[in-house]
Amino acid sequence: MDSDGQHTVAALASCVATFSRQPQQLVIGVRHFTNAVPFRSQFGNLLTSGLVRLLTHQNISDTQTGLRVIPIRYIPALIRFPGDRFEFEFDMLLQAKKYQIKVIEQPIPTIYLDGNSSSHFRVIRDSIAIYARFFKFAASGLISFVVDISLFYLTLFILGNHVLNSILIATIASRVLSSIVNYAINHRVVFEHAGQQTLLKYAGLFIVQMLASGFLTNALTAVLPASSGQIVPTIAKMLVDFMLFIISYQIQRDFIFKERTQHVQ
Repeated sequence: MDSDGQHTVAALASCVATFSRQPQQLVIGVRHFTNAVPFRSQFGNLLTSGLVRLLTHQNISDTQTGLRVIPIRYIPALIRFPGDRFEFEFDMLLQAKKYQIKVIEQPIPTIYLDGNSSSHFRVIRDSIAIYARFFKFAASGLISFVVDISLFYLTLFILGNHVLNSILIATIASRVLSSIVNYAINHRVVFEHAGQQTLLKYAGLFIVQMLASGFLTNALTAVLPASSGQIVPTIAKMLVDFMLFIISYQIQRDFIFKERTQHVQ
């Protein structure tokens, strides 16, 4: 329980009562956010709640609550988690599913003293620490995107037209090199060597995504206003690849670089 004066004895008792009925699960006290809640608390909770939904498919309405009842069986895993402060609290929620820990919400009163001045949440610094993995994936995607789109434009420039065959050739040439960069960064940095047979799985995703990018780029190019040069197909490719980037993240997280489900006693 945080010592910032936001939690009452009654709130603690209600969480303990809920935990006593399901002692193998993680119980968190969730606050009701209204306009009276300080901006930095609303801002931080909104971002982290959205990221939790994206990363774990769990709807957790209060990711920054400081009132939690933690099951003993989760402790051995928690003491090995890197980081501290809000990063650790966030990781506790992100990793719960991996260890087959269910997160149970218990409503509690929302109390802020002097505009939440006692809170130690540092909006910029703590947010960066919390979102580190997604930031790394986004950076990896950005680097690969720059390599990909630059080679795509250069190849079309060399070929001198943007018919389907040329677009497919440019897509293949640019995607091969950019995918090597993307896989290396994601495997080593973003997902930290998680998953099994990742290279084979990634190769399958690469082929499907490459073909989808080529055909969808050609289709979108055909409906966009015509112009000379390579600008229109390049813009079409950027739009298509952004959509494929979102889909790719879900597949890489849930299938290719998925960590083994671990049991805790």
